[in-house]
Amino acid sequence: MKRPLFRQPSLQTLLTVAFTAAGAFITAAIILFLFNNFRNELRQEIRNRLVSITTIAALQQDGDTLVKVAARNDEYYNKINEQNLKIRASDPDLVFVYTMRKNEQGIYFVVDANLPGDEGIADFGELYEEPGPTLAENFDTLNRTIIEPDFYTDKYGTFLSAYAPIYASNGEKVGVLGVDITAKRILQKESRLLTQSLLVFLASLPVIALLSYFLARQLTIPLAQLTRSVQKIAEGNLNERVTESANSREAALLASSFNRMAQKLADLVNNLETQVAERTQKSEQRTSQLQAVSSVARAIASLQETSLLLPEITRLISEHFGFYHVGIFLLDEAHEFAVLQAANSEGGQRMLKRQHKLRLDTKSIVGYSASRGEPRIALDVGTDSVFFNNPDLPNTRSEMALPLHIGGRVIGVLDVQSVQPNAFTEEDIAVLTTLADQVAIAIENARLFSEARQALKESEQTFARYVKQEWSSFRRQVRNIGYLFDGQRAVPFEERNGRAQTATLPQTGRLSTEKDSGELVVPLRLKGQIIGIIKARPKSMNRKWTDDERILLEAAAERAALALENARLVDSAQRRAARERIISEISSKVGSVSEMDAIMQAAVEELGRRLGSAAEVTLELENEPT
Repeated sequence: MKRPLFRQPSLQTLLTVAFTAAGAFITAAIILFLFNNFRNELRQEIRNRLVSITTIAALQQDGDTLVKVAARNDEYYNKINEQNLKIRASDPDLVFVYTMRKNEQGIYFVVDANLPGDEGIADFGELYEEPGPTLAENFDTLNRTIIEPDFYTDKYGTFLSAYAPIYASNGEKVGVLGVDITAKRILQKESRLLTQSLLVFLASLPVIALLSYFLARQLTIPLAQLTRSVQKIAEGNLNERVTESANSREAALLASSFNRMAQKLADLVNNLETQVAERTQKSEQRTSQLQAVSSVARAIASLQETSLLLPEITRLISEHFGFYHVGIFLLDEAHEFAVLQAANSEGGQRMLKRQHKLRLDTKSIVGYSASRGEPRIALDVGTDSVFFNNPDLPNTRSEMALPLHIGGRVIGVLDVQSVQPNAFTEEDIAVLTTLADQVAIAIENARLFSEARQALKESEQTFARYVKQEWSSFRRQVRNIGYLFDGQRAVPFEERNGRAQTATLPQTGRLSTEKDSGELVVPLRLKGQIIGIIKARPKSMNRKWTDDERILLEAAAERAALALENARLVDSAQRRAARERIISEISSKVGSVSEMDAIMQAAVEELGRRLGSAAEVTLELENEPT
């Protein structure tokens, strides 16, 4: 999880802490180094002093007397004791001065310099139970002054010991002199020095922290200014600049670089805003153009009449593209003139009223485009030699004519005019070319639709005449033309009245009600022709027909008309089949004989039998064929 910015320490704080820690570490290292050097010098000094004292004291020893000491307080013992007391008294830090020898039991004390009341004095012949490692290792081979490597501490204090050989007059080593010097004063000096070092370190910490703060502040002032400027720029103030600092060359260079970057960013944003505005304008224009294409496509899909389609197309193109005049020309049948069919402007309306047309030649932009089948554009009509100066359109400054192509042939021209010079961009030309293709397709579709509708109308009329003719013939052939249901049974018209009745067909072809009798009349419609009616008469004059009853009668009439047509078709097919069968039988009988008299006789007899006794059939050959 990302920590909030306000909880993060500032760079100045981090630098202050870092500089303080570094300064404290360096100060502590320096103080520790000085302390160790001083302590080593103190210890080396006491070691050198002890070595000198021990060496001189060993030269003052009488080895011949030392070997004669036989007991404590004998004359030889006292003589050496007095000598060693003088040596001990020569330095206030000397604590013990003693002579030692070695026998089979080990190292033992001979004379340990002492005064009455001294504590820790070894008696004559007392074994040195725990001699130091340096003494134990070098006692037998000792030929010069040696010293213990470090202080040692016991119940009497902290000491440093040195040892030197004692020689007799004949040069024989007869013992070892030991001198112990106290380290109390050294340790006290070291303790004081350590305390002073700690005090100096503690006292330097505030100074180090203060210097670190000022140093961090000097380093972070340019960065803080830069940060504030960056925040203002991020908030939208692109005019913010950083004051160039004189604290350091790097800070001045950073400020200068930042200011150049801010200026370039401001320039970039300004240019970007300009580009966005331009592209937005172009996008809006492009959107309007696409809307024009879409609107024309919808008009093509919704309008099939050329008289309605073409004016709508000119209006849509003018609205979406901002052209003050849009006209559509179509070629006449002789392909001699381009005739204006639709226009949106007032001048264009006047031209439509007088049936304006242009010859297919190169004397006008429309004629040029129609005759050659190529687009023609005049960005400045004042300098275009082909431009036709039309008094109905005096404000035209640029004009474009696009041919309307269908299947490789030109059927017309889309003409657009603007009051602005150089009004047509590449995008306009591309979109208008697409529109011209759509307009051409729309005109062709409208023409085909009109032809198809006319053909359909003629087909329907022909079929209606056929249906009428067939039903007129069928009605003459049927024995009964209708039935009546009287509440008990269905009765044919002839049976009820003794003769055929003629039904009166309604003129509207719709369900109707006779006001006086309340009779409901429903036509039997077939392919737009009325072939009969259904009448429903109430027994009571107060009866009112409900909507459900009317719907029921209409549905029954529709199905009855279909059933009657199917029955007529079946009857017609059966009659046709019977005729074909009779013709086939007559042909078979006639074809079975080969003599002329027999053929004529067979033909007359067969026709007579088929037509019945009510007909007389005669077959006669012409004297001269025509």
